[in-house]
Amino acid sequence: MKFATLTINDVQHEFIKMYKAELEKATNSRIKVDVYPAGQLGSAARQAEGLRLGTIEAASGPAELFVGADPRFQGLAMAGLFKDLAHVQRAILVPQVRQAISDVAASRGLVFLGAVVFDIQSFVFRTPVTKLADFSGKRIRVLASEGEQAQVNALGGASVPMSLGEVLPALTQGTIDGANSGMPVFVSFKYYDGAPNLIDTHLWAIVTINLVSKVWFDRLPADLKKAVMDASAKVEPEAHKWGDAQLKQLTGNWKDHGGKIVTLSPEEQKEAESKVSNAIVPVLDKSAPLKEFYGKIRAGAATVQ
Repeated sequence: MKFATLTINDVQHEFIKMYKAELEKATNSRIKVDVYPAGQLGSAARQAEGLRLGTIEAASGPAELFVGADPRFQGLAMAGLFKDLAHVQRAILVPQVRQAISDVAASRGLVFLGAVVFDIQSFVFRTPVTKLADFSGKRIRVLASEGEQAQVNALGGASVPMSLGEVLPALTQGTIDGANSGMPVFVSFKYYDGAPNLIDTHLWAIVTINLVSKVWFDRLPADLKKAVMDASAKVEPEAHKWGDAQLKQLTGNWKDHGGKIVTLSPEEQKEAESKVSNAIVPVLDKSAPLKEFYGKIRAGAATVQ
């Protein structure tokens, strides 16, 4: 079972390592999990393709990375769903939320293994950005989802879809001015070397989904199918605990390497929230399936505080 992710030394990578230990133990090594972090099995698009073809058995990444498999996945990275990190963690356990994600995955030949919270988004920039006006004209790396691009553009930036491996060189060379992601990416890939100015905007969540190839899964006997699913359910809580602890540590690491952290004023934070909420409306309105998916996630998240 080749299990891929684009990042390294973060909750995605740690989840896979925990999962490997649990699944190999539960199956007496009838399934052997090989861990491939840092994009070793290719880009997000290639991983999504590999999952559907069965050449990659499993992958972990932010939901919006898998828009190539289905555009509805980007709905998890849109504004208006979650209040904070703790709320995201509770919301992704709601059966309605998990079923909605599972249904989208199943429609594309994928099996939804589970989800963990990566972080709440923030931005890093080459030069200080402390207010909304500073976003104007800034070229900001985003994932290739239409929703993320619309939200970044609404803040005044110019969204630039780019693969993860290209980001730090682009920041260092000035090809882009900043990047949207979470603290685990910023520290693991040493963005403090090229873009040490972080602004914590926390406008939408970065939810990692773990997916399995249905082509591969369907070939398994019933007991191994059950083991594949049960192992994820068992290690998800531990992965969340690990991720919470790491996020606290990473904030210190960022500052230790010269990184700075600022927030918008309360008034501008409200304005930013309004801008991104308005920006996703036309994206949702032109896609009934995406709008339905977003609605299910929002309704499910609203059942927990």
